Amino acid sequence: MEELLFNAEAVESREKFEEVCGKNLNLKLFIRQLVGLDRNAAKQAFGKYLEASSFNATQIRFVETIIDYLTQNVVMDAGLLYEPPFTDLHYEGLDGFFGADDADGIVSIVR
Repeated sequence: MEELLFNAEAVESREKFEEVCGKNLNLKLFIRQLVGLDRNAAKQAFGKYLEASSFNATQIRFVETIIDYLTQNVVMDAGLLYEPPFTDLHYEGLDGFFGADDADGIVSIVR
């Protein structure tokens, strides 16, 4: 796939692609950004937090906010879990809703 992309007349070369799109963008990420992230795939990844009866409605809403963000932006730096819109739900962001183990699990899924 990369060979087809980088040899395409419109793209010209890998160097031109990297100049326009950045050097840190791999083909998998590039395709995801083009087509977006499937909401159901994101929900499946966070299924433990959405389906478990041990989480309250506010915790589930926090996870749904992550899914909304990922669906729109495809990727997410875990540090954003401590900034708006996540701090709009609790001033401590992720740590305001989850204990250390669950917070680590959520960060792992986001990565």
